Amino acid sequence: MKAIIITCRTLKAEVDQAIAATSCNYSLLTLESALHNEPDKLREVLQATLDRVSNVDQVLLMMGFCGNAILGLKPEGFNLVIPKADDCITMLLGSQARRTEVQRDMPTLFFSKGWLDSSQLMERTVFGEYERILQRYGKEKAQKISQITFKHYKRLGLIDTGSFEMEEMLEKSQKYANFLKLSCGIIPGTLDYLKKMLTGPWDEDFIIINSGETITLEHLFGNQITNPPA
Repeated sequence: MKAIIITCRTLKAEVDQAIAATSCNYSLLTLESALHNEPDKLREVLQATLDRVSNVDQVLLMMGFCGNAILGLKPEGFNLVIPKADDCITMLLGSQARRTEVQRDMPTLFFSKGWLDSSQLMERTVFGEYERILQRYGKEKAQKISQITFKHYKRLGLIDTGSFEMEEMLEKSQKYANFLKLSCGIIPGTLDYLKKMLTGPWDEDFIIINSGETITLEHLFGNQITNPPA
């Protein structure tokens, strides 16, 4: 089987680790993290990237739904495999069930290595939003607005997949936590989801879009769309 991988820079470090662990030899295309600020732009770039793909059987799109940015994508000449995950955090935690479990324990704002590495390049980060509010409203009001925005969170959780030194990342995360007045801790993560995407099987944790098929809401959310609760 011939395949290529498409991911974003936010997840690249973990994808690289999963590739090494599985001895995968697929080519890797990486998109800029800042595209997540504009789902419509991300969709446009993704489709243009898919349109340039040839001579493969599968494209592994190693990123989440990302604000439904993948909605409307149409592969031609190959199948498209996507994780059944709203974003990369779900993949790094291992499953949606695990994410729900962590959130139930304590409402958590998740950080990952890729997010921390990319945050200075992305316009809409916690600090970036604060700077814009600061310029418009002043320091006191900016702090109040930011804390109200994130008031439903109780903890900032740095995901540890066991692949990276955590000390420096924890120090960076603590700065965000202090600013938002949240506790800060490490949340156990895993690369198992990423490894499974590389090796298969592509079971209920994944969605396969056949050549010529367009991604719809039903693909992403299934019965939640077709059979909404009464």
